[in-house]
Amino acid sequence: FQIPNSRRSTNASFILWSLSHNISLLCLIQYVMARVPTSENGDKHTPQILEAVNRFGLAVFLSSNILTGLVNLTVDTLHSSNGKAMFVLSVYLALVCGVALLLDSLFKKKKVE
Repeated sequence: FQIPNSRRSTNASFILWSLSHNISLLCLIQYVMARVPTSENGDKHTPQILEAVNRFGLAVFLSSNILTGLVNLTVDTLHSSNGKAMFVLSVYLALVCGVALLLDSLFKKKKVE
């Protein structure tokens, strides 16, 4: 039983695939965050990259959009090999995470204990 893909309307197979994909990701995130070690006072220790992206969400979003545009202008993405695509994605992810961590280190707040 095959439902043809449609670019004009959203069909049931796309909705079910999107729903199952997003629920799987949410379950994976919940699983990982439930196993994050706690400190002596019971607080969970959030990974630094998550705190940096959370704190500088707009700047990370804007820089990733600019980087996406640069990739689209410089790389022929439709005719790239799998290896080249994985390399571009890895560099892209490293740069976006690097921007978040750089902003976090530049504008570090001192915590009051």
